Amino acid sequence: MSELIVAHRYAKSLLDLAVEKKVVDAVYADMQSFQETCDASHELVSAMKSPIIKHHTKLTILTKLFKANFNPVTFSIFEIITNKNREMLLPAIATAFVNQYKAFKGIIKAEVSSASALTADQKKQIISIVKTSQGKDVELIEKIDESLIGGFVLRVGDQQVDDSIKRKLNDLKVSLAS
Repeated sequence: MSELIVAHRYAKSLLDLAVEKKVVDAVYADMQSFQETCDASHELVSAMKSPIIKHHTKLTILTKLFKANFNPVTFSIFEIITNKNREMLLPAIATAFVNQYKAFKGIIKAEVSSASALTADQKKQIISIVKTSQGKDVELIEKIDESLIGGFVLRVGDQQVDDSIKRKLNDLKVSLAS
């Protein structure tokens, strides 16, 4: 079975348990923290994937790093996964959980690329437009792409709005060439 399918199933089970125990936000914060730690620490991910390191040693590492700061529901998935010798799935489970949490809470991701940083008002305006059109809360991810020259490119799911000067210049170039 695919690693992503298994991770998705564990994440779904964790989300269901967190909802039942009424600790969804705490578990989300823990899994987001774990995901950020994995992104920042290649050594931790390598240790979890290593066939040389014993499973009880991996659980000891996780215990020392996370048990004191994580909700017991969150840490229980670490113990279950490690006891089943599947700790290499933990980073994928964290990612799947974060995505499922956002879907559960009705949060969509909108990515805006612009030539320079957006002002607070511009961000609010984009969030408002996306929220109105999609009917969901918005997590705005901002990227700077100086090659756009001006304007912006907004991506929400599989939809894209390209209102950049770069695109307009390319369109002008194509129309002049024909």
